Amino acid sequence: MQLLDLKTKDLWSGKFTELKSKLKELEVQKCMHIAQHKRTALNEIPRVEALIFGAWNSLPECYSEVKKLAYGVLTIFWSTYSCVQAFSCINIMKSKV
Repeated sequence: MQLLDLKTKDLWSGKFTELKSKLKELEVQKCMHIAQHKRTALNEIPRVEALIFGAWNSLPECYSEVKKLAYGVLTIFWSTYSCVQAFSCINIMKSKV
């Protein structure tokens, strides 16, 4: 019920439209730094995870159940992503490169 209520409000479209634009801007910044060989500048860019969790954290407490569901889904995704990324790094190290 909370999800339906949240979706019908401007809060949903405002928060997550803003998040989407921030994520696009972040990706552009990363690409620019990589193209200009400024690898150290990449550390100054905020992490994607922080932006996503920040958007969910900024929701009012009346949507606590929706937030719990989102945290559960996001935690599963990022932990799986980390495992896949680690195995990719291992495969690169094990190759002839």
